[in-house]
Amino acid sequence: MTSRLLMLLSIATGAVTADESQMITALTAANVDPAQARLNYMLNCQGCHAVDGRGLNDIPTMADFVGKFLAVDGGRAYLVRVPGSANAPLSDAELAEVLNWILITMSYAHLPEPFVPYTPSEVYTFRQQPLTDAAAKRQQLLTLLENG
Repeated sequence: MTSRLLMLLSIATGAVTADESQMITALTAANVDPAQARLNYMLNCQGCHAVDGRGLNDIPTMADFVGKFLAVDGGRAYLVRVPGSANAPLSDAELAEVLNWILITMSYAHLPEPFVPYTPSEVYTFRQQPLTDAAAKRQQLLTLLENG
């Protein structure tokens, strides 16, 4: 059974909460295959960001936070340009899918309305401009977030 069919079945049988239902709808709208995106996350991101996105050691947390970056100028590009994303051995389409999956499943409450999913062409464009100092850029974005 495909993951999309399982999602639809879960919704139909009431096996998910309202919030989970909204996330499933958002994943479907973003054309995300949750099983494939989760696998790519496990293989390419989880080693530093942990299974739940909390971050390990000095790696920043994504859980309940990463969606906030989409609210500030440069934040959307930042999520693609950080070394872990920009250098991941994923195609632009795969990275777009993983980023959309991360945003929807780990930080749904912080997504802008309407949420505009990453596209492969957008990821390609941002990947051509890798960051030289990701920590400094992150701090700049955090300052923008604090100052609203």
